[in-house]
Amino acid sequence: MTFCSLDFLFLFLPIFLVLHGVTRGKTRNAVLLGGSLLFYFFASGKSLGFLLLLIFSLLFNYFLGRLIAETKGSARRSLLLFGVVLDAGILLFYKYACAVAEFFIPLFGENRLTQTDLLLPLGLSFYTFKNISYLHEVSAGRAPAERSLVDYGAYLALFPQISMGPIMTYADFRAALKRRTVTLKKINAGMAEFILGFGLKMIFANRIGAIWNGIDTIGYDGISTPLAWMGLLAYALQLYFDFYGYSLMASGLGGMLGYYTPKNFNYPYLSGSVSDFWRRWHITLGDWFKENVYIPLGGNRRGKGILLRNLFVVWFLTGIWHGNTLNFMVWGLFLFFFIVLEKFGFLDALLNHKVLSHVYVLTVILFSWLLFRLPTLADVPTYLSRLFPFFTKTPEYVFRQDWVRYMNSTGLLLAAGVLFCTPLPRRLYLKIKNKAILAVPLLLLIFWYSVYCSARGANDPFLYMNY
Repeated sequence: MTFCSLDFLFLFLPIFLVLHGVTRGKTRNAVLLGGSLLFYFFASGKSLGFLLLLIFSLLFNYFLGRLIAETKGSARRSLLLFGVVLDAGILLFYKYACAVAEFFIPLFGENRLTQTDLLLPLGLSFYTFKNISYLHEVSAGRAPAERSLVDYGAYLALFPQISMGPIMTYADFRAALKRRTVTLKKINAGMAEFILGFGLKMIFANRIGAIWNGIDTIGYDGISTPLAWMGLLAYALQLYFDFYGYSLMASGLGGMLGYYTPKNFNYPYLSGSVSDFWRRWHITLGDWFKENVYIPLGGNRRGKGILLRNLFVVWFLTGIWHGNTLNFMVWGLFLFFFIVLEKFGFLDALLNHKVLSHVYVLTVILFSWLLFRLPTLADVPTYLSRLFPFFTKTPEYVFRQDWVRYMNSTGLLLAAGVLFCTPLPRRLYLKIKNKAILAVPLLLLIFWYSVYCSARGANDPFLYMNY
């Protein structure tokens, strides 16, 4: 079950909204916790093991948070370190267990141990980061330890955010835990935001993603140069609309439940620098690393050497957080390289030129997505040889007109996708959102066409659920 599945849209969500709406106070948080755990169970493929891991994480961090609040000095720091190490250790174990299992499968035999036994639990990365930030907030005195187990569970397992974020801190969510008001106006506004995100996912992300799916089927060495460039652009747009669409859906669900969700995207493809891009893309993840890694290490306050080290640590961790293969580590260090060049002033002349700065950012980000998307580093030279065929000889088996079919079927959608990376469509929507005669038919059209796509089997999983 995902936000785009029919059982969520027409069964789980309506029933949950009614139960949540008719309850008050502590009972409302109990409904939120129970509904979130139920959603998690079905969304994780009815995995009792994954559900028990979430419950263990909830209990461990709840009691540890209370213990940290009751201690002081070095004992408090030791408890915090213990909690961070255990939470991070569980995350690293699951993220890298499959890679390690490759070495042990021959020892135990294929029937005894397989990689499918060590799948990454749904949302583990995101609720682990919420736990760690909570322990930091309690230890630093920025938030009190939560006294109610139900309330902490409702925060941690919150179903609109459990699988892919946004990563909301306990301090930011605490007021909504204690009191939130559900009104028809908030439900309507949240529903509209949910539908817009639903449309970005189903109409843009899934359909544009067909281009890269075709490239995977053909093989990277068998595609023409135009299709290679189309594929790179398509994946950049697919990833954006997939995750941005999810973030809007999560924000809309939050509005329907009476709480505010922090913004997670701010038109990143319009950025004027790589640093600016990552301040606009997955904003809550960047904020988490800033508050829990970069600033505790000293930030930029202790000289250029420490700054360089801190940036390296942040981007190295960002890389390995996203995946357990070498290409993710290289992806993180690739971005670290350009951010360092910007921080130390080596690209000032370029960044001061408006047009050139945008060309530079788009170039760097597109090639960073290549590292992010390709299965292994060995595939990178192959794909680059198709992007730049004048450096290599084109294989005879390449079909030079393969791009025509994709251009005919998806070309207009790609052009529309580029437009939707700008604020223009949003501004136009904001002008009509309060005019029911225009906004309601538009939202209904988006919703029913998206439902149609889902019913037709175009309901691809959200990409960031893999991380």
